[in-house]
Amino acid sequence: MSSTTAVASRSAVRPSRRLALVAAAGALAVSFSGLAAIPAQAAENTTSVAVPAGNKVTRDLGTIPADAASVDVMFDTTAAARTDIKVLIGPENTQRYYFTAPTGDGPKRTYTVPVTSKSDGTITVASATANVKVDMTIVGYTAKTVPAPTPAPTPAPALAPTPAPPTSGTPTTTNTGVPSGTVLKVVNGDINVTTPGTVLNGLDIRGLVKIQAANVTIKNSIIRGRTMNGPGALINNLGGFSNLVVTDTELSPTVASPHANGIYGYNFTATRLDINNVIDGIHVTGSNVLIQNSWIHDHMHYLNDPNQGGSPSHDDSIQVQSGNNVKVTGNRLTDSHSAAVQITQDRGVVSNFVYTNNYANNGACTVNIAEKAYGPLKGTVIKDNKFGRDTKVANCAVIAKTTTIIDFQRNYYTPDNSTVVIKKG
Repeated sequence: MSSTTAVASRSAVRPSRRLALVAAAGALAVSFSGLAAIPAQAAENTTSVAVPAGNKVTRDLGTIPADAASVDVMFDTTAAARTDIKVLIGPENTQRYYFTAPTGDGPKRTYTVPVTSKSDGTITVASATANVKVDMTIVGYTAKTVPAPTPAPTPAPALAPTPAPPTSGTPTTTNTGVPSGTVLKVVNGDINVTTPGTVLNGLDIRGLVKIQAANVTIKNSIIRGRTMNGPGALINNLGGFSNLVVTDTELSPTVASPHANGIYGYNFTATRLDINNVIDGIHVTGSNVLIQNSWIHDHMHYLNDPNQGGSPSHDDSIQVQSGNNVKVTGNRLTDSHSAAVQITQDRGVVSNFVYTNNYANNGACTVNIAEKAYGPLKGTVIKDNKFGRDTKVANCAVIAKTTTIIDFQRNYYTPDNSTVVIKKG
């Protein structure tokens, strides 16, 4: 770990909807990786783009300061129907970002856009299948250099008391992720946890976390990741170190990437997490996993994903590759293109999988159970869940082979409360 700076959790993570034009002048907010993150100054209007279905529109967001290494651009969509959005940066489209806009008013998302020698302040937005209005806001930028501090060093501020955990209810921004008001310490770079019983509390981690010890706790924190050169996870417990607990934490990459995923591994409990802007939210690779009261949403999706041989991304909220005793309860899982829950058995047998009291929507089919070489799953329970109908395959909330026997009760579509029937796959 390197130098730390105290910042407020929610204000940094979820900026205002109002436009903030990039300005060369600004107070030094956070130092990381030799760069200065500087907030933009507020302005009265938002740059709005009306994009017809199947078309693209280019807009100039204003002058980018000469000392900017990157800019943070927030996108807010209002779409006539669910549609794939492509964002192209600069005159030669040197950077490309992809996401899905849901029907109606979509959630805000912020991407860090590198500034290159070809950057001229223009952004092109394309919509695949529906008319959409996109509000674009520059909320800050990262300067290439850090000014030398002139005042004498002051003692580090004392951490505020940890707020009480968020209240219960349908997982949203108010009751998942870092509790509002939590004071965070910025940690630059990766964290490799090698000491049993380590507690990471109240941190803003600008890197990846790798678990290499038992009984580790991560809570009241945000993990932003870094630039990645191949597939990986913001939290890596592929070693299966026992009793990993992740609570009241947000996983949201600062750098949009087809390589970024949320959690990899097994032997962990995830509670009240907010996981967004990754390809796969959680990759389960072994036994003893509990995922509860969490919100996994707004998946990154690339039409040309290098990890899929140039074909579109296979983004899932939860993918179960192997394991016994995997429980998913009380979660909200939305915006994936592949599935909210994808059981693959790619690494081994999946057994005693329990899925209860969740809301899930989207995907080709929302819950997709594959037998593959390991045959039917045993001990599968799917009860008391709500499903949306925004799937690529009509009326496909759950798909499975008839050879996998499922304890399937009280599963309904919303808002009409019609009964869900398993589609034969």
